[in-house]
Amino acid sequence: MKKLLLLLFLNSASCILNYAFSQTTCDVSGNVVLYSNYDGGILNINVDANIPNLKIGVVSYEMVTINLSGPFVNNITAMEFAGYTTTTHHHCVNSPAVTSIVGAPAGTDTLVFMPNSPISNSNGYYIIICNTSCDTSTNQGGCNTPDQVAAYFQQEFGGVLRYHFTQYGCWNGTYNISDGGNCCVNALSPAPVALFSSANHICPGTCTDFTNLSSNASSFQWTFAGGNPSSSTDVDPSNICYSTPGTYSVTLIATGAGGSDTITLNNYITVYPFPPPQGITQSGDTLFANQNASTYQWYFNGTLIPGATDYFYVAAMDGDYNIIATDANGCEVESVIFDVVTEIAAEGGRCKQYLVFPNPVTNILTVQKSQHTNEIVAEISVYNILGERIYLAVDFGLLTVDCRLLPPGMYYLEINSAFRTKFVRQQ
Repeated sequence: MKKLLLLLFLNSASCILNYAFSQTTCDVSGNVVLYSNYDGGILNINVDANIPNLKIGVVSYEMVTINLSGPFVNNITAMEFAGYTTTTHHHCVNSPAVTSIVGAPAGTDTLVFMPNSPISNSNGYYIIICNTSCDTSTNQGGCNTPDQVAAYFQQEFGGVLRYHFTQYGCWNGTYNISDGGNCCVNALSPAPVALFSSANHICPGTCTDFTNLSSNASSFQWTFAGGNPSSSTDVDPSNICYSTPGTYSVTLIATGAGGSDTITLNNYITVYPFPPPQGITQSGDTLFANQNASTYQWYFNGTLIPGATDYFYVAAMDGDYNIIATDANGCEVESVIFDVVTEIAAEGGRCKQYLVFPNPVTNILTVQKSQHTNEIVAEISVYNILGERIYLAVDFGLLTVDCRLLPPGMYYLEINSAFRTKFVRQQ
């Protein structure tokens, strides 16, 4: 019966030890391993994994003996203890009288007593003396937070954190390098900060792009209230479109090795009201748009008419005309009139064969022949509203008329004594 009880006890202990050593490796390419506790004790480290340039850091408040062994112990290039050394407390049954390092390759071992922490954490002590948990967000009762320990050894060693094994109680048994640790808090993983910008005052039916200004983050989750699409995981989402006037919030969650950060900007996107509707009416050869916009631009058969930027336009040729009007917010609305028929030429009964622009004109009036005529422009005349000819050009090379000396008002332009159209000179 005693043998059975002893066997059951050993099996139970084996399960407990296997569970305790079922740990994690933070970065398989890492070469820095850390051990920390409060009670000290005998820390047996078995270097059973072939890790080049291996660096080991140990932190404890009470005395500790660090025994190094294993097939790859000579891979160790730095072995450092940092902590408290003058305590009279000895909580472990096997507490050593002094802190020491045994088995390290020659010239690699260092004892440093109570060094300053290179980073500050309100929950941890300002000098490196002990660490008992992987918690950075609650007070550690006079010990360090794990990020302070990682920062110290990063400062000492460089390299990449492979794992950190931390506990409160005494070291007991053998700790295999291959088993890993229980903490991955790294001083090289600062907390993410979520931040972004975009053009955030837009017209209905338009889209905007977002620029990600976050730091210390590698993945992102965006939410666009009222937008299409309504979410994204892109770093810099583009073509987020808003169809309905109003104000909308944007949320960004930035996640990195140091955690996550969320920013929500309420009423960040402003979608302007729809601009007033436009329309075009025709009176003779003159087209009129609604006079409720800030700017206008006329087009003929889909091509911009240079200088045609008033609410009215004197049509010189038959065809399709459209206008794009812009309101005070910069939002555009378009109106189209199809199959405009202009007045018949004064002589000869022929339809107009020239386009005259800009109309109204401020400086230079340009005459453009229609694709339907091969007629040579030999004479251009300008008449005032009294019928008096005030301008004549014969053997005209460049098809332009300098209107800068004309007083503002309505005029008639005549080409080859056959084609006549109206234009307006404005200031």
